[in-house]
Amino acid sequence: MAAIIHLIGYPGVGKRTVAEAIASSKPADAADRIVLVDNHLTSSPVLAVTPRDDAGRVPDRVWQLVGAVREQVIRAIEELSPPEWSFVFTNVLRRSDPPGVPTSVPLQALALARGVPYVPVLVTCDVREHRRRVVGPGRAERGKWTNPDAVAEFVASVDLIVPAGPHRFDLDITSLAPEEAARIILDHVRSL
Repeated sequence: MAAIIHLIGYPGVGKRTVAEAIASSKPADAADRIVLVDNHLTSSPVLAVTPRDDAGRVPDRVWQLVGAVREQVIRAIEELSPPEWSFVFTNVLRRSDPPGVPTSVPLQALALARGVPYVPVLVTCDVREHRRRVVGPGRAERGKWTNPDAVAEFVASVDLIVPAGPHRFDLDITSLAPEEAARIILDHVRSL
């Protein structure tokens, strides 16, 4: 069954790793493949050409440009992707994000246009495990946070938005291998 799966969680919790396991559960050449659309796919092109201040912050305008890139990716899915393909998106959705349309709204509209369920999944893990994952291999190379204290401060000060809806699913992945978490999420999708 095709779906729009939206993994939401704090930086370093394991969203991308689980999303990769979900996407790899089907061969890339399968008719009903699952495509990973990680938040860095849309943010990295803009962030790569934008300087940061001494605290590592970027201008708010960056997020408008990232949103424009995301819109084009969604448009490409709408116009060009076969209807049997599924997509797994990853995001940190903060209540304090700059004004605009939250990422979940276009994804819900995309699911509606494709006639498939929108499945928001809140991905969480234990604090100690989260701190361990933040310094995991490959994170720095992908421009992800690697400072466990900074991430812990972010978690303590930032509330997430998790869209409500009939297909919402919460999953604590503290003790789950990525493939097991992927299987649980895909079983949930198949049950819809």
